[in-house]
Amino acid sequence: MGNAHASKRQISILTYHSLDDSGSVVSTSPGIFQAQMRHLSESNFNVISFGEVVAHINEGRPLSAKTVAITFDDGYENVYTEAFPVLQQYGFTATVFLIADYCGKYNDWPSNMPSIERSPLLSWREVREMRKHGIEFGAHTLTHPDLTRLNESQADYEIKHSKDKIQEHLGEEVKVFAYPYGKYNRRIRETAQRHFNGACSTRLGRVNGESDVYLLNRVDTYYISHQSLLERLPTNSFTAYLKLRQSLRNLKQILDYKRN
Repeated sequence: MGNAHASKRQISILTYHSLDDSGSVVSTSPGIFQAQMRHLSESNFNVISFGEVVAHINEGRPLSAKTVAITFDDGYENVYTEAFPVLQQYGFTATVFLIADYCGKYNDWPSNMPSIERSPLLSWREVREMRKHGIEFGAHTLTHPDLTRLNESQADYEIKHSKDKIQEHLGEEVKVFAYPYGKYNRRIRETAQRHFNGACSTRLGRVNGESDVYLLNRVDTYYISHQSLLERLPTNSFTAYLKLRQSLRNLKQILDYKRN
């Protein structure tokens, strides 16, 4: 009975993108990030990598309710300049999902939103330095396309070769993946399963020991910008809040689809 209860214990995987003050949909201000990390530290959260979440689920090892994983999508350079020193200050790890063909360049991938400021991305030197200090790196494709719009061979190339390229620069296996825009279908999920131990979506929610490790929910930090919400992170009421926000997201997608 104890194990069954432990397998259903919910934990949060937090998602960040860029740490800047532009106010864009992918931005978190460095001050808010610092305050959030301080709260996790003062509240005695157990911070683990995304890969460790996957390993716990795959191996059936229980996680404490006050466990959290910190992830960054796209690999903005400000993860190195703004987040890395704060993570080191609190002794936290994190997982950064890299767009392999854009490392050392700018966020100029073809499908990026024009409303997002042009910003530099992590260099391979910065990636290697962070890795030496315990930061995990995963793949986020080569060029950040909507994988569901590609044919099978194109999608496989984007997924497999992003893994290969990062491995070449790090000299170690890359085990985790994030779907660009959270877009996947059965075929894309199966491709991710061939190449990685686990993968995450952008679907709002928490995860437990029974979650599908190739479709792990995350908590976009846009939804915990207020301290009161962050304080509810390990609670059932926070899970209910995320379900409501995801329902509203789904409704918006349906209405947008009908308008177009």
